[in-house]
Amino acid sequence: MVTSLRLNTLILVTLLILGGASWYAMQRLASRDGIAWQASDTPCDLQQGPCQATLADGSRLRFAIDGERPIRALTPLTLRVESDAAEVRRVRVDFEGLGMEMGLHRFPLERTEPGRFAGPAQVGVCTEEVMSWRARVRVETEEGWQGAWFDFEAIRGL
Repeated sequence: MVTSLRLNTLILVTLLILGGASWYAMQRLASRDGIAWQASDTPCDLQQGPCQATLADGSRLRFAIDGERPIRALTPLTLRVESDAAEVRRVRVDFEGLGMEMGLHRFPLERTEPGRFAGPAQVGVCTEEVMSWRARVRVETEEGWQGAWFDFEAIRGL
């Protein structure tokens, strides 16, 4: 009887620990690597021009996709990011498909001058005539990573 009580207590404690660890893991995954993601400040269409967001620290970020319009899959593009955040070390842009798993397309950008970054990119193969994508722009400063996301559509390439 005592052994059964100890076993039940051990099982209960183990389940509580696993539940807590699962909750913590889900919270970490939901915050995308601890980044407090911000959306565009106002409704914005990257097909028409740059979009802007305010990051968690209050700094501003401006994001543009330069290239042929409308944006097409498998067509060379240039990504441009401007930030007034102090001492931006690195900028990275990830494209991810919305509504369909398309894998992660990651593009590190190079500094062109203080606070400005650019680099080549392309949208992956689209199976739909028009597909929605999300660009997650990550900015690294001495305080760590911050980010903003911008949604856009791309049409199937030739």
